Amino acid sequence: MQHGRDKTPTHWQRACHECDLLLTGRLAPPGQKLLCPRCNATLHRNAKNSIRYTAALSLTGLVLFIPTASLPLLHFSIFAFGAENTLVNGVLSLFDAGYIWLSTLVLFCSVLAPLGKFLLLAFICWGSGWAFLDRPVGAAVRWYQHLKEWGMLDVYMLGILVALIKMSDLGKMEVEPGLYCFVAMMLVANLTTLSFDPQAVWDRMGRRRERRLRAAGAGESS
Repeated sequence: MQHGRDKTPTHWQRACHECDLLLTGRLAPPGQKLLCPRCNATLHRNAKNSIRYTAALSLTGLVLFIPTASLPLLHFSIFAFGAENTLVNGVLSLFDAGYIWLSTLVLFCSVLAPLGKFLLLAFICWGSGWAFLDRPVGAAVRWYQHLKEWGMLDVYMLGILVALIKMSDLGKMEVEPGLYCFVAMMLVANLTTLSFDPQAVWDRMGRRRERRLRAAGAGESS
């Protein structure tokens, strides 16, 4: 941040993540991307209707979360014994076995974090259209930046695939409807992460604030 001696407006600058070139913070036009003039790295990709797509995907993820958490994922049977495994049953089994910290970590990364991401994104996309929610939306964007790295559905899916391969020789392993919902929710979660552009949210709130300031200035001048 630099201040001119003639009291010119403050210009924010950011460094390129590849070559550290200092650039004035700007956004790419809708549907285009902003490239670094020195190393040609992508600095910002402004997808069209990013907020609308993210809202639709986050609501889809919330709808898929219900059958994913309640329906069985796998059914394992050996001789006359059989058991069904759900998303929550795996956490309870670890807790009953005495792995308290591991069960808490699995619960947070596979259940709470993905649910929190969908809820935060739905609130951000909906609340960014209302001026009185600017402060809560800003806090939600910051919380999402901290939470998005903890939603490890792909790691949980890898564990399911390992179980299918390793335990298929010991007994009969059947895929239940909950696993299909889990795969769909994992894909939606990845698409939501790709479609969400926090810069678009900040830009929407910034433009709304500029309109309020211009309206207030016009009222005072009149």
